[in-house]
Amino acid sequence: MSMQQPISEEEQYRKAEVTAAGMLSRRPLSAAMLEKKLLDKDFLPEAAAYAVERMRILHAIDDHAYAELLLRSYSRKGYGILRIRQEMRQRGVPNDIIAEILEDFEPDWDMMKALLDRKLRGDVSDRKTREKAMAALQRRGFTFSQIRTVMEDYCADIADQETR
Repeated sequence: MSMQQPISEEEQYRKAEVTAAGMLSRRPLSAAMLEKKLLDKDFLPEAAAYAVERMRILHAIDDHAYAELLLRSYSRKGYGILRIRQEMRQRGVPNDIIAEILEDFEPDWDMMKALLDRKLRGDVSDRKTREKAMAALQRRGFTFSQIRTVMEDYCADIADQETR
């Protein structure tokens, strides 16, 4: 029975770097997520931190660019600022980058109206149905003021169509 020799610290650092590069070749990650994944694979904390820093030096990791990618992806899917912020936090994007990226974020009002239209089908007479539609927008991460604004616009559009 042969016993496996423990790997040297230098070998651990090299393996962590190679593993990090492999992970990033499959999909983008934040620095925090990359470090967590390396630690989950039982790399020494120093080796994981070294590998993350090497990836940063090699421009293989960029939390700002990653946050922009998440913003485009989730806004295209019709999510609001609250949900996008939550997704960024869960993926380890630093708070200062989140704040900077979301500073000028505007929701897709047309997409919000389309979601309301799918839920209400032009009938705004039932309060319970309106509340359910608004709750659906809230679950997608829109703020109360955004939901109120789009609901007022939607109701005004319906009233305009009925008067024609």
